[in-house]
Amino acid sequence: YLAGVLIQEMMWQRSGYELQLCGPAKLCEQLKADFSAGGAYEFEVMSMPNVCGTPETPFVVKVVASASELPPAKDCPQVCGKDASGCRLAFDLGKSDIKTVAVKDNEVLESSETEWDVTNPDPQYHWDMILKAMRQTAQKLPKVEAIGGSATGTVSADSEATWCDIFPNVPPDVYQEKVVNIFKRLAKEFGDVPLKVINDGEVTALAGKMMVNRGNLMGISMGSSEGGGYCDADGNLMGWINELCYVQLDLNPDAPYDPWTPHSGVS
Repeated sequence: YLAGVLIQEMMWQRSGYELQLCGPAKLCEQLKADFSAGGAYEFEVMSMPNVCGTPETPFVVKVVASASELPPAKDCPQVCGKDASGCRLAFDLGKSDIKTVAVKDNEVLESSETEWDVTNPDPQYHWDMILKAMRQTAQKLPKVEAIGGSATGTVSADSEATWCDIFPNVPPDVYQEKVVNIFKRLAKEFGDVPLKVINDGEVTALAGKMMVNRGNLMGISMGSSEGGGYCDADGNLMGWINELCYVQLDLNPDAPYDPWTPHSGVS
């Protein structure tokens, strides 16, 4: 049981398209069944292909004979700028509202929140709501020179909405066509300015690093669900997905459920 919980935690921390197991045969076979369609962690098995941006490729579980066959650990540190000079527009897409901020030379000129319905299946609705909120806030700036954003879910290094659960009811084929590139299209509306979008929990980790001037820091963002992020000693992100809102924190069998997952006791 605990092995499954720990594997599930690492999957939502870092993602994965394949699970390789090595150890006692009975335990490995049980875990292989748990991380298969119809198993205890079917939600993860069905989600990970979308999280990794390969929805057409099924998640695979393998049992290997020796630990030497397991791949080495690999992180991809990402350096994020922490300067806010010039005229910058920022947004945060949460499950309850859209937050937009106008910043000029490190000073916040305007901050607003706009409620929206993330359950709407029409991507045009989401586009219109986000763009309207950004344009209203941008009016406080003489110009927009760069855009920074955050969103729940998986955002690629190239600022694509690989798998963002703020669009849960958009059909998969429509999501690939209309949502994956939504952030880049928004930047074009403001002159195709430089754009960087990351996970909302990662923003919290970076903000914490700037506040206390220390790395190896975990940030926790409290909203409709819990977001989390981690930066290393140098204040760099690790290239993880940091979807800690799906991690089980309370292992009590009677722990409550939330609307987002089939598991109890999640954050």
